[in-house]
Amino acid sequence: MAAGVTMGHADWRLVALWAPMSALVTAFTWLGLQRGWTLRMKDPALTLPQIAYSIASTAACYAILGPMRALALPMTCLALLFSIFALSPRQVRGLAVYTLLLFAVTMAGMAWQQPQRYPWAVELATFWVLLLVVPGFDVLAGRMSALRNTLGQQKTELAQALARIAEIADRDELTGLANRRRAQERLQLMQAEAARGKHAFVAMIDLDHFKMVNDLHGHAMGDIVLRRFAHETTGLLRPGDLLARWGGEEFLLIIQTADPEVALAVCERVREHTAAFSVPTAGSAELRVTVSMGVSRHAADCAVAQTLAAADAALYRAKASGRNRVELQQDAGMPGAA
Repeated sequence: MAAGVTMGHADWRLVALWAPMSALVTAFTWLGLQRGWTLRMKDPALTLPQIAYSIASTAACYAILGPMRALALPMTCLALLFSIFALSPRQVRGLAVYTLLLFAVTMAGMAWQQPQRYPWAVELATFWVLLLVVPGFDVLAGRMSALRNTLGQQKTELAQALARIAEIADRDELTGLANRRRAQERLQLMQAEAARGKHAFVAMIDLDHFKMVNDLHGHAMGDIVLRRFAHETTGLLRPGDLLARWGGEEFLLIIQTADPEVALAVCERVREHTAAFSVPTAGSAELRVTVSMGVSRHAADCAVAQTLAAADAALYRAKASGRNRVELQQDAGMPGAA
């Protein structure tokens, strides 16, 4: 517009009227966004009003610039181009209709008032060009919306797949418990926490005579027993404790406490509850199982492997002492049961 005034094609008074008004609208919009005045609105970014105002500004440029008015048309298309990325197809369609009506009124008005500068034939030809171009943005908006929906669906499916992969990576498929990989990660965390004075106990759990269950009742029944044990035991644990399947019929229990009496109480609760429940078999009899447990306290100056070895040694003592019992070894470096 300033160039139009300089070249004698635009009335400086119209530009002087339009420019401050446009600056005030822009400043007020910017201030509202910065201060958060629009956050409660349905469109807090004021995307639709801003694009509508931009198109109105290009129409004003068209009316003021006379012979240079064609420069306003690319700016109109640019405003509409932004709309297809930010607005819904319905909103873009509304903007397209708004643009055509606004320019139809502007062109007709200027041709009526200044037929020498805005010949009817030229204005009609220009409007036909707009009539061919502007609906194309509506088509693009529809395709862009379909693309966004497809990408959104793919993103959701990818997130679900990644969540499933993460679950498979961390969970035992049969029992739903944490698997050995997840348990090892937790053991490393236990090691780091022990260095900060937060102690824990590790219990190795083994189902007694589990080979006999498989031999007498089949591996399918063995799987049922493992799942039932996992389900029953999970409900007995405290927040922060972790039960993981270590391998076969062996499980690992990490108990977050520094008190050996608390650790023993948790293990005894698991042992007693396991001995109390039964699993129906194909016949009329019910299958009962027991567990042996070896418990070791993890010391700050002890490696995780030593703690596991101590818990394993305590487990063998429990099995050697008649099974269905809990054996405690205070520290990985201290032999003997308490």
